[in-house]
Amino acid sequence: MPTRGPVPVSLVPSSQAETLKVGPLTVRVFEDGSNTQNRVSAVTITLPPGTSGPPMHWHRFHDELFFVTKGTIVFSTPEGDVVAKTGDCMTVPPGAIHTFRNGSESEEGECYMTATPGHYVDYFRMLSKATAGLVGGKLGKEETEHLMALFGTFPPGVESEP
Repeated sequence: MPTRGPVPVSLVPSSQAETLKVGPLTVRVFEDGSNTQNRVSAVTITLPPGTSGPPMHWHRFHDELFFVTKGTIVFSTPEGDVVAKTGDCMTVPPGAIHTFRNGSESEEGECYMTATPGHYVDYFRMLSKATAGLVGGKLGKEETEHLMALFGTFPPGVESEP
């Protein structure tokens, strides 16, 4: 075990979580990697009824875990849809093609998401700024793919740079 001085624990009360609007989604940042040497970040993502998340994509560098805390979240993959209900956890390793949406037309959905490395939270921050004030809160395909590529995230069929 490495020797070093004491490391403090960090509490983020729910009332103090950073709140980002990403189109119709609400992302609440509890850990952005600044307390974990960027090893992990932690957010909640709230999806209004019938709302879709990002376009289908894959990540070159990071893992994601989605723990459903409310409602039903449908994860779409090339193999088909996977329905995750409250209490279920979806693991998305690097290279796995996926997207997600709220599976209900009448109930809000929510999941707790971690990303490793933690700096992926900056993608949500950039997306929130880029979509602020846009009608419908959505970027065009080219703008979306550009922001995604900055964080090692690509649409299916696109190979990343080595």
